[in-house]
Amino acid sequence: MTQTLPRPEQPVATNGHLATPRRGPHRPPRRVLVPVGLVVVVAAAAAFLLRPAASEGSLTASGTVEVDEVILAAQAPGQISELLVDEGGRVVEGQVVGRITDPVLDVQLKQTTVDPAQQQLIQAQVSRLELRAPLSGVVQKRLVHKGEVVAAGTPILTVADPTDLKLTLYVLEAEMGRVFVGQTVGVHADAFPDRTFAGRVQTLATRAEFTPRNVQTQKDRQNLVFAVTVRVPNPDGALKAGLPVDATFNP
Repeated sequence: MTQTLPRPEQPVATNGHLATPRRGPHRPPRRVLVPVGLVVVVAAAAAFLLRPAASEGSLTASGTVEVDEVILAAQAPGQISELLVDEGGRVVEGQVVGRITDPVLDVQLKQTTVDPAQQQLIQAQVSRLELRAPLSGVVQKRLVHKGEVVAAGTPILTVADPTDLKLTLYVLEAEMGRVFVGQTVGVHADAFPDRTFAGRVQTLATRAEFTPRNVQTQKDRQNLVFAVTVRVPNPDGALKAGLPVDATFNP
């Protein structure tokens, strides 16, 4: 007679008691694991292969002419008694362009006629109430009006030198080997089709960035670029701030 063995899930009698059968350890389903190192290598290789390649021929870039503005601020608190220049007016470095009055100093100046040292100190304070142009150039903005009360450090107006302009160009990472400080650049503006303005590379950015949204096409804005600052002499004032231009780097 054939004896039937109990199935594993059925209790087995041991010494008159039912014993629960032991089950083996639970094993999770096998998963296919991709080495992390392989993913990194593939991503790096793809980035290297897809990055823009250096182009042949002349290296060109586009940008907008800028001007460095210097802010003239009040050195002492008081009331604006007069402003002698307006926007667009030309000034010379050190020229008095306005004055601030301080009634307290005026009274002290009249009362200190005996002590020369104290009178000299008051005179120095009064001289700080004169507003003088920080450089030779053109007044860009007037930020206050006559009669306003200002605190020390309040911006009064801005002055810029239109004969020394700045141009910021964005060059692809792959092209940076063709750019160096001191390199000459030919600048062309649509307003002057027959004229080339000479510029010179002043600084190179040390950190890459994405192309600004207002420069070139949407595809180009996804590329990493370096900002290149070019100084452009403008002795006759032909170029104006905000004018879009094209620049060609001379080898």
